Amino acid sequence: MKLNIAIYSIILFLSASCSNQKYEIKDYGFPKKENDSLKVSLKLSEFENYGLLVDRIREITCNDSFPKMVFKKNKVIRNIYPIENCEPLIYDPEGKHYVTFRGGKPYKASTTIEIDTDSLRSKLKDDFSYYRNSNPVKNPESYLVIIESERQDNVDGIEDFLSKLTQEFDKLKADVELNISFWEVVPFLPPPPAMENEKHTG
Repeated sequence: MKLNIAIYSIILFLSASCSNQKYEIKDYGFPKKENDSLKVSLKLSEFENYGLLVDRIREITCNDSFPKMVFKKNKVIRNIYPIENCEPLIYDPEGKHYVTFRGGKPYKASTTIEIDTDSLRSKLKDDFSYYRNSNPVKNPESYLVIIESERQDNVDGIEDFLSKLTQEFDKLKADVELNISFWEVVPFLPPPPAMENEKHTG
């Protein structure tokens, strides 16, 4: 009887120990120190398509709150705070910062060249490092990744990509931010007829 009680006590102790194991929390982007009541958690699986995700991020931001994507894996919680502007952006970063998602796979900006997720660390250094001026210095001011997709596309593959991206970013041990934004693919529009006529008469 005493043996059974001892075994039962050990099982309870082990169960309590496992349940009390804490997750390591990692944050990416801004803000980290804002009031938690202003942070709105998002799960990619809840969105039927990419357009609804972009709309929701913009809606949260433009109502003075902060969207937060939460990924839990291997005892690590990764919080991604997407950057978003209610007003149209006044700049367009170089194409190297873009990742175009089609059919659940990441491609280099507007190409058919698939991104090898095993090489994300070098891609962070070469393509995602952001410099405000035209002459890059030794250390980037931040890292910028712009995820883009068509509105009607699903969100498959994005969570896995972001999980791998943040893990590789951690290995850089950088002291600057990893900023991630979600944009829609801008459709190509032909020039207005007036411009076409000028080309033919010029």
